[in-house]
Amino acid sequence: MNKIGISVVLNSFNGEKYIAKQLDSIINQTILIDEIIVLDDASVDNTLEILNTFATKYSNIHICNNNQNLGLWASFKRGLELAKYIYLFLADQDDIWALDKVEKMIKIADYENLNLPILIYSDLKVINECDELIHNSFWELAGLNPKAATFHRLMYGNVVTGCASLINGKMKEYLLHMPEEVIMHDHWIALIAYGFGQFDIIDEPLVNYRSHLQAVTEKSRAGFRWKLKKQLSQFSNDRFLEKEIKQMRAFGELYLDKLSNENRMHLLQFISLSGKSLLRKKMLSLTRFRNLNL
Repeated sequence: MNKIGISVVLNSFNGEKYIAKQLDSIINQTILIDEIIVLDDASVDNTLEILNTFATKYSNIHICNNNQNLGLWASFKRGLELAKYIYLFLADQDDIWALDKVEKMIKIADYENLNLPILIYSDLKVINECDELIHNSFWELAGLNPKAATFHRLMYGNVVTGCASLINGKMKEYLLHMPEEVIMHDHWIALIAYGFGQFDIIDEPLVNYRSHLQAVTEKSRAGFRWKLKKQLSQFSNDRFLEKEIKQMRAFGELYLDKLSNENRMHLLQFISLSGKSLLRKKMLSLTRFRNLNL
């Protein structure tokens, strides 16, 4: 049984360049974090030495060193299993949190039904490798519109970023049974929250999200030509939407009975696209997922 309190789960691997800045931003939050669990996935640089220095100084930091590299999902799952508290934040090693991130998210979470899987997520600023601001809104830069998200539309694509999310103990229970068909853990979290849980959106950037893409300008990433090129490359693939269909089939096997009649109908219709013509899948994707774009 999870206790009332706040856990942070952070995965690290060869993160010596940025992890101290991230830990500083987590430690210096405006409200106390009960535990910060860092799963180091067998780093071969100085990451572990940096982590141990922090753990010596701060009693709420707990370092778990994987003796061999487990990979992102296995390490993430181990961190979830170790987390003791109801409210759980996910963290990347190279971001920087706004100092009031936890306080603002917890205020919203306190009003939610803890018997349901909860997701609260925010926008992010985008910074480069030198901490310089690239854009004030990741959502705007990526052309995303989370306010238009529904369970049905999320089958076609994700708008939730794990490192900008708060989940609760009930959501954690479901994540520990996440099947291998899942594309990304934050996409699965979104499907659960929108499918049969609760969610809230904070239309404010609470994370400085570090982009390591080089020689890619804001205009080329967010502009019309870039989006069009991305869509065309996807649509030329004969296996378009097949990963998403496989993911939703696994979701239905686990949670079909938890969905409303409307969401159940949408899920079954989406799964039925498997094997359908590429044109049919393209047309549906354009009409559904475009509503998630700005």
